[in-house]
Amino acid sequence: MTTRNGLDSPGARLLQERGIDASAYTRSMGTRLRSFAAGVVEIELDLRPDLTQHHGQAHGAVLGYLADTVSAWAAASVAGDVVTSEYKLNFLTAARGELLWARGEVLKAGRRQVIVRADVYASQGGQDTHVATALATIAPVGERTDATV
Repeated sequence: MTTRNGLDSPGARLLQERGIDASAYTRSMGTRLRSFAAGVVEIELDLRPDLTQHHGQAHGAVLGYLADTVSAWAAASVAGDVVTSEYKLNFLTAARGELLWARGEVLKAGRRQVIVRADVYASQGGQDTHVATALATIAPVGERTDATV
């Protein structure tokens, strides 16, 4: 039986193993898988003081990391091993709060590229604020693995 957020699915376990456990950088960021389904992935991390800039809000590089990572993971959920070809990130407002989370959703998956939309949110006191949005092109690489639920 699969939980509502899909975290006990084979695809989520594979993503945990390859995306988090095997990446020192991702672990150092404190990234957690929040929700998993084929083509739609959510991740989160605590907004620690060392991830903020001089105004006390999340550093833009952290928002870029979340958008890039969730885009690649959403694409991987339908295409196997992938790398990011490019992404465009729009900052919408300052990211302040206790938690940052992002949702990546595959818009179109082809053999050579997967197009993903990523939205990044800051949560404070149970209130979510949409702080950034991205459009990414992700390239499948190598042999396809079954990363779907």
